[in-house]
Amino acid sequence: MWQQLTTEVAPADFVAQVRALYPQAGASTAQLLWQRGIRREEVAAFLDWQAYCPTSPFEFPEMSVAMARLQQARQQQEKIAIWGDFDADGVTATAVLWEGLYHFFGQQLAGYYIPNRLQESHGLSAKGLQQLKQQGVSLVITCDTGCTNHAEIAFARTLGIEVIVTDHHTLALKPLGAVALINPRQLPPEHPLRPLSGVAVAYKFVEAVYETWPQHPAVPLESLLDLVAIGLITDLVELRAEARYLAQRGLEVLAKTPRPGLNALLATCRRQGNRVTDISFGIGPRINAVSRVAGNVKPLIELLTTLDPQHAQNIANAVEQANNSRRQLQGAIATEAHKKVAQLDLSTARVIVLTDENWSAGILGIVANELVTTYGRPAILLRTDPQTGMATGSARSGGTVDLYEALRTQQHLFVHFGGHPYAVGFSLKTADIPALTAALNDYLLHQQGTATAIAQPLTIDLEVPLSALGMPLFKELQLLEPFGLGNPQPRLFVRGVAIQNPKEYRAKHQSLVYTRFDLVEPQTAVRFPAVWWRHRVSDCPATTCDVVLELEEWNGRITANLVALRPSAANTITPAPVELIYDFRDRPEAAPQTGLRVETCPTSAAAWKHWVDCAQAQQQPLILAYTAPAELDPLSLWQTLVTRFKVASQQQGPLERSHLLAELELDEACFRSALAVFNTLGVEVHEQGEVLVCRWPQHPHPSPDTAPALEAFLAAIAEQQFRRRYFAQAPLQCLQRYGRG
Repeated sequence: MWQQLTTEVAPADFVAQVRALYPQAGASTAQLLWQRGIRREEVAAFLDWQAYCPTSPFEFPEMSVAMARLQQARQQQEKIAIWGDFDADGVTATAVLWEGLYHFFGQQLAGYYIPNRLQESHGLSAKGLQQLKQQGVSLVITCDTGCTNHAEIAFARTLGIEVIVTDHHTLALKPLGAVALINPRQLPPEHPLRPLSGVAVAYKFVEAVYETWPQHPAVPLESLLDLVAIGLITDLVELRAEARYLAQRGLEVLAKTPRPGLNALLATCRRQGNRVTDISFGIGPRINAVSRVAGNVKPLIELLTTLDPQHAQNIANAVEQANNSRRQLQGAIATEAHKKVAQLDLSTARVIVLTDENWSAGILGIVANELVTTYGRPAILLRTDPQTGMATGSARSGGTVDLYEALRTQQHLFVHFGGHPYAVGFSLKTADIPALTAALNDYLLHQQGTATAIAQPLTIDLEVPLSALGMPLFKELQLLEPFGLGNPQPRLFVRGVAIQNPKEYRAKHQSLVYTRFDLVEPQTAVRFPAVWWRHRVSDCPATTCDVVLELEEWNGRITANLVALRPSAANTITPAPVELIYDFRDRPEAAPQTGLRVETCPTSAAAWKHWVDCAQAQQQPLILAYTAPAELDPLSLWQTLVTRFKVASQQQGPLERSHLLAELELDEACFRSALAVFNTLGVEVHEQGEVLVCRWPQHPHPSPDTAPALEAFLAAIAEQQFRRRYFAQAPLQCLQRYGRG
């Protein structure tokens, strides 16, 4: 299904404002900004980093505590080590901390530890901590990892090592035990620091050091920004607010970087370094290839920080060899994976789970991504080890499912577990894989209401004539860069073109096939060059087509990168769900009465999706007419529930379920958690439709299950409040994307 994102035209005064700020901008720039929710007061900072006001690193709640601990380490001449991670975000974060802190601590900075991807998992480990202890280290600073390593941090304390964690992954529910935790997920959903990746958090940590000791000589802070841009873009975080600002600045620094290692990498992949694609298709895959193929990424830190051009070139050559090996491995595993998928019943499988004992664990994530794109559902690939009875897996969802949340419901099965909503890594016993598969299918079936994968619609940003394609439009759209999550590369729709002169090619070092041809407008003979990746000449229709494309530049030539095509006679385009959402969350009393009014803050993605679906079905605008709800005190809420159920039992009267949930502002998950606690106390609650009948024992006694059940209830309340804050504070464009997902 092809969907036009909006038919709402940007107001003329908004177009004029954009053109006044940026004369090179045109109506297309203004229209895209308007569609993406960028309004008048935000335009300047969105397009030009110099108009953005950076956020203080001390807005991280525990940054001052971390700086105090560093001050203690300086005074007592303690040895400090950095603990990094092996993907591009973790590698660049390690390099940022190493380079940024060395000028302050000198020989106190004893080194860095990065797990070997093929032998170890993400995060802290007893083995690595013992090695650092032998080197005399008493303070470890993590980057891009550590926020779920409760046991390892406790073990570090027994060794006399304290830990400062800088990370951006999902937080655990229980206290971590670190000296300080620096994680943007501690901040409200729409805080400007919230979308930062691991390297960007490391950069803000170094920025706090610079502000704490401004008199100390050091390298310019901005000299680290080329590394920050690489980590941000490869980690696929949403490029908004501070993340966008750092990426914009970082791309400028990268384009003229003095680093011999980065220049060697750019030369290898024939890139200039000034565009996101130079990182996402050039530098990023090469950095990631080293851990996937070789395991050990320590040479990459040398590559990124060395001043010796010859040494840098030698490492860059080895990196290129690793990348070529990665391509071959990826192709082989992908071929096997597609054969295994062909043996599955995809009509009943809501998630693809594949295993093989010969697969390379480092390649599984990128092949899982390919499966998500091909089959339209989450994919999990696991390498099994018959000798140990363990399996190591990578899960990807393609942005359609919060896979972290889905897998977290089965966390009791995992030995190691961590990641993002759309990319998760874990290990578990091979014998538990069938149980995990069944549980995930059941969870996703419950969440989405169908066992058949729903194809994601192809979204279209702008319709343009073929004659509009070219360098002027490309330069105009380039003003919106860097593209990424939250600000995707614009997709252009062109009607009624023919395909002429198709020629088939095979990419170097790969089995990847692609076809080049000219798009031609029959009436005017206007033509434009195009490339269609993963398609053959035989896929090109002889009839007139409608096409969706993205503009790309290669060696100074603009080309149409074809996303999809259809015969014009058969093509239909539908409006995207919820054409209009009116946002009156800051002044609900002024909200219009005509339309579908949302007067209570949603508490879950399902509740929000319900409103979106209703608005679409009724073809009405959605009017947000609620304010941020008051914060609930979980313990007070529990006491209120106890009182209500106890009084109902004493009076032998019923409780109305819907009234109780509405009055106490509880969602279904929290209510179920509360009933589980009552059950451990011997309290009987009978549900008769909407009526609840309670029998309170004369002397209720806690059981061994009471404390964990109560902790689960309190955690459920905290999770509900987090989601309510999101729906109360999230920008309108984020809610629109949430509804489309």
